Amino acid sequence: MTLSAAVSGDITDKELKVINYLFTTLPVFENSNNDHLSKKIIESMEVIKSEPNVENIVDLIGDSLEENSNLKKTAYILAIEIMMADLEVSEESYRLLELFENSFELDALETTSIKHSIKFKYQDL
Repeated sequence: MTLSAAVSGDITDKELKVINYLFTTLPVFENSNNDHLSKKIIESMEVIKSEPNVENIVDLIGDSLEENSNLKKTAYILAIEIMMADLEVSEESYRLLELFENSFELDALETTSIKHSIKFKYQDL
């Protein structure tokens, strides 16, 4: 989640609020606490600062999710949710999504459906 917020520069307050909201409300994180989130954000920022190659970071994330395709899909969806915090998606963010899609070996139809659904979730009527 941190990488998707940091890819276009500094993490904004809105992005931090979205990360916190997702972390405190989603069942996938129910066995974690806020101290864990803070530590993980700090660790993630250290990795982002020390590793200039985003592809390597994406591979590390993929490796940490092991072979669980559901966790990889969840990570992909959460990345998009965080990118939408400021209601603008940068070119760097689109590139990061492509890297996630390839590294996580996500199905093109599924990723298209996910992006399509989230686009409508955030559209202005």
